[in-house]
Amino acid sequence: MTDTKYTFCRICEAGCGLKLTIDNNRIKAIEPDKNHVNSKGYACIKGLSLEKFVESPDRLTQPQKKVGDKFISISWDQALAEIGSKLRAIHQQHGGQSIASYTGNPIGFSLWPNTANQGFLKGLGSDKLFTVGTLDCSNKFAAADRIYGSFANQTFPDIAHIDMLISIGSNPLISKMSFIALPHPMEQLQKIEQRGGEIVWINPRKTESAKRCGKYLPIRPDSDVFFMLGFLHQLIEQDGVKHQRVAQYMEGYQELAALAKPWTAEKVEQVTHIPAAELKSLVTRYINADGAAIYSSTGINQGRFGTLAFWLQECINAISGNLDKRGGSLMGKPAIEFPDTTKEAKYSRINNTPYITAGIPTGILADEILTPGDGQVKALFVMAGNPLMACANSDRLAEAFEQLTLLVSIDLYRNETANYADYILPGLHFLERADVPFFFMTAMGLMPDRYFHYTDAVLAPPGEARDEALILRQILRASGFSLFGSKPLQWVLNLGEKLSGLPGCKDGVAERFYGMIARGAKLGGLKKLRQNPQGQALEANQPGDYLGQRVATESKKVQLAPAEFIALAQQLDTIFEQEINHPRLKLISKRERYSHNSWTHNVSAFIKGQRNTNYLYIHPDDAAQHQLIEGELAEVSANGKSIRVPVKLDSDFMPGTVSIPHGWGHQQADGLSIAKTTHGANVNILASDGPDAIEPISGMSQLNGIAVDVRRV
Repeated sequence: MTDTKYTFCRICEAGCGLKLTIDNNRIKAIEPDKNHVNSKGYACIKGLSLEKFVESPDRLTQPQKKVGDKFISISWDQALAEIGSKLRAIHQQHGGQSIASYTGNPIGFSLWPNTANQGFLKGLGSDKLFTVGTLDCSNKFAAADRIYGSFANQTFPDIAHIDMLISIGSNPLISKMSFIALPHPMEQLQKIEQRGGEIVWINPRKTESAKRCGKYLPIRPDSDVFFMLGFLHQLIEQDGVKHQRVAQYMEGYQELAALAKPWTAEKVEQVTHIPAAELKSLVTRYINADGAAIYSSTGINQGRFGTLAFWLQECINAISGNLDKRGGSLMGKPAIEFPDTTKEAKYSRINNTPYITAGIPTGILADEILTPGDGQVKALFVMAGNPLMACANSDRLAEAFEQLTLLVSIDLYRNETANYADYILPGLHFLERADVPFFFMTAMGLMPDRYFHYTDAVLAPPGEARDEALILRQILRASGFSLFGSKPLQWVLNLGEKLSGLPGCKDGVAERFYGMIARGAKLGGLKKLRQNPQGQALEANQPGDYLGQRVATESKKVQLAPAEFIALAQQLDTIFEQEINHPRLKLISKRERYSHNSWTHNVSAFIKGQRNTNYLYIHPDDAAQHQLIEGELAEVSANGKSIRVPVKLDSDFMPGTVSIPHGWGHQQADGLSIAKTTHGANVNILASDGPDAIEPISGMSQLNGIAVDVRRV
């Protein structure tokens, strides 16, 4: 029977509405939903190709157990009993903190499984949650916590009304925009110019977005913090500070101004390579604009000083009067208010490294496994993730995985990480689970147009695949523990599962969870939510309702000069001297239209022709200097490691910059029959891990701006 279902994509923050034609639980067609409350008929190539992931011949539909060097199919009863027994023994011998979890990007956009994962760890007496956040965005969480009083207080540019947008380290034409639900971003950004405004792209590469609209300003990789200091200096120098507003709503201005004083446009030019006159003109235009904002993305986040750069960005937007202003930088209201439960300071046993929000920096995952002592990780549960492809120094992480007593992968496929697992448990594709928009939208309010959308599952799971939250609580039951450490809750959930009469793949808990939180937000229960299958609009954002009203700091004022930020920034003189005295090629990443991290390469249409590998992208002048020839292999080295990839000349890169897209190097992925045929290499091998390699405040791994050497092979 053919049926039409409405849902939304969960690949990125855009959350585009989709219209699916389904026949006997098979996807026959996927179209953009023209009537979706937010995306209004927009969707990208990846969202329109979801059937290729759902129906992949490599999809796991039964639990797998490693026997020797082979994986065999086993029953759920056997899998749960064996995992439960092993987990109980590990807990008895080593304690709850010897058990950890890692969650990947694909499931990060689903609220209930991640809530259940925290309950899983808490039930075991553990708080060792590793997520991809410390690989791409935890600098923003760490900064917001100090500036605004909560990690969830994140701003976004008021694109619909802004007069000047300065976008740093972003490329929305290819990767959309992070920390903002903005479907069809280029169409909305081009409207800025159409109404007489200005867009400036600052990036080491003239990106696809910069070619579409706006002005382009090249910057040397990993010099963003110096750019921000120079911009701040000029803002103060040109009297662009709204002093009355600062005095009323903010604290720490004098300390901030003192920090910026030495960083003149002429000084920062030496490391950013942005001419002083260009920077001064840029600041003048920013001051004169009727609403402006600086916005940054992954390109800044993944540098050595991503937290400081983002902090300075927020300070610039704040003291210039653009924070909480129509056409400036807004602090949206979430659809659902969640309490910030991350206030308690926690530290890893590895060098006393601080936790970030609810998790530990992934850059010390290998150390947590390899370092003996109380709390040494002995069991790891990986949910919809592939840390061997995503994390820094993944070769060392592979060595760590071999030392684990128990490694369980909950995933759709047997990827590179799952190859090291003792058990692989088949989970769900997001089309097979009920959901609400990503946490950033639902609980943080990062929506220019506020909306809410509940979706039921639109497909039944294949074979014996099960909901991840159900798997986790069944493992707890089998090992003698309870979700969130609550025996009554576990008993009720167990009873509900039994009474459902279903074999275990779906018991309605997620739906009831979403119905409950929606009622709490006065959005109605499930019945009402289902009456809006294409989402519902919420009351519009109101500029002027944040400052003096919703700031979560103790003083209720924006903190411009957190002591630890000032102290770290005062060490930048040393880095500055190193940069001007030891210039080397700098490595950055590069998003690709047909790739998304490591998990889209198992689709033949996405890896056709020259798309079957990653490349070393390099400016022709740098290639000539290093005797590199297009199409031939180059060896790229950093931190004592090296990889080999073919060369591709690209004059869009500023000289001194090279790039290798991440997520490649699948040659050993024998559970991914298509990806295994691709070429290329895992660039994250070149990045350093460990407590001395991560950013001290946010725990971010440095994956951009790495100094490298290249040579012809």
